[in-house]
Amino acid sequence: MNKFILGAISSFILFFCAQAEAQTFRSYETTTQEITYTSRTLQDGRTFVETVINTVVVNLTPNPVTSESTTATDETNETLFLTQAAATALQAAIATAEAAANASDTVIKETVTAEVDTADKAQDVSGNVLTGITYVVIANGQTTFPTSDAGTVTEATVTTTARAEFDTIVEVAKPIVSQN
Repeated sequence: MNKFILGAISSFILFFCAQAEAQTFRSYETTTQEITYTSRTLQDGRTFVETVINTVVVNLTPNPVTSESTTATDETNETLFLTQAAATALQAAIATAEAAANASDTVIKETVTAEVDTADKAQDVSGNVLTGITYVVIANGQTTFPTSDAGTVTEATVTTTARAEFDTIVEVAKPIVSQN
């Protein structure tokens, strides 16, 4: 009987110790987006705007038990080739959306999804949407023809863990008053 009670108590304690280690902690996620516009002149003389949407998602998970915080950073770059008129209209639409009181962290991506369609994207002479371009760059009197591809590039997730350090600062020292 004693072995049974001791086994039950040990199992109970072991279960709760395992549960204490398997806690999940609150995570804080921050999303930052930026958009850049670069005018590109193709070999045939047409001009398109290379639009790159950079999205950085940072996920912070503090652990109060170990005083360590884990930070995971995900970065995504989406490249689009737009006509000049479409890029100008997109800039205006994003400015309007960002000025709204209820703008989200992903307002740029949401606006691009809502505003840009196939007719706004760079197309070849057959009407096919371009997935890559070769453009002309003249630097120091030298002409080069770099290429750029459309699509989404996701960077590898960077995860860091750091121990929280802090100093205790006493601004006003108060004497201990005893009634004895």
